[in-house]
Amino acid sequence: MNQNERYLRLIKRSFHKRIVTYASLLSKVNIQLIKSKAFRMNKLMYVLLTFFITQTAFADHHAPQTSAVETFFCSFAEGKDMDDLLKVAGEWDAWASNNFSKDYRGYVLQSVVANGADFPFDTVWLGFANNHQAMGTINDEWMAKGGKVQKKFDSVSPCSSHSLMTAMAVKPVENMGGPGFLQISACEMNEGSDMASLMAGDKAWAAWMTDNNMPGGLFRWFTAVGEPRGSKTDFYNVYVASSMAERGQAHDMMMAGGNQALQSAYGDLATCDNPRVWHAQPVGGKSGS
Repeated sequence: MNQNERYLRLIKRSFHKRIVTYASLLSKVNIQLIKSKAFRMNKLMYVLLTFFITQTAFADHHAPQTSAVETFFCSFAEGKDMDDLLKVAGEWDAWASNNFSKDYRGYVLQSVVANGADFPFDTVWLGFANNHQAMGTINDEWMAKGGKVQKKFDSVSPCSSHSLMTAMAVKPVENMGGPGFLQISACEMNEGSDMASLMAGDKAWAAWMTDNNMPGGLFRWFTAVGEPRGSKTDFYNVYVASSMAERGQAHDMMMAGGNQALQSAYGDLATCDNPRVWHAQPVGGKSGS
């Protein structure tokens, strides 16, 4: 069976199953070594398939909240630090308010709990737009008119890569747009898994989180464009907390029964790597367009 036939079978199988809600894994789902992976979903097809399912088979007709995400991975120039970057970001904020025609929210991420050997850069620029057409418009406007501000960014913290993803809100945080902490892990769908099974697990896990008053918010970021060619990531699980204490509370809840509930909800549907924690500092953008 060729790859296209596998996609068609996955679509047909998922189309006929009831899909109710979205949620995300808080941390690792049965971390294990993958000895072989005969079936691997093409990243763009994975995103398209997800939209196909949600638009055609959503049982309660409530479409999930989605947005476009872009990331830039950057390192400080010699003698520069976060204060210098935030100063330029302040100038960018004023520029964006006057020049972007679509809404856009920017953040600067710095690692808080991570292995430095895994991330050979200092910061991540994280940007959100309402959809990918709006993100494209913003990119066009930046390339056409943002050259002077770009040079200031380059002099302080040049960036080596740029990627685009689709974010789905599972449990939006109450203070959306404010500073926070992101616990992120990269995940692969295991052989034999499908989106319908993942969504059924989402429903069970979301119910457990709600019933047990787990703090924070949940998101899933689907990879799309700009990932390294060797990347095997299908999506990122993103748990959002307003403080490290809140993240710690959720961690304690996982150790006190949450991990068992997580395993019961998802089984071996996906394999995720070790999570790491980033601090997200909002730097402005454009709103109310």
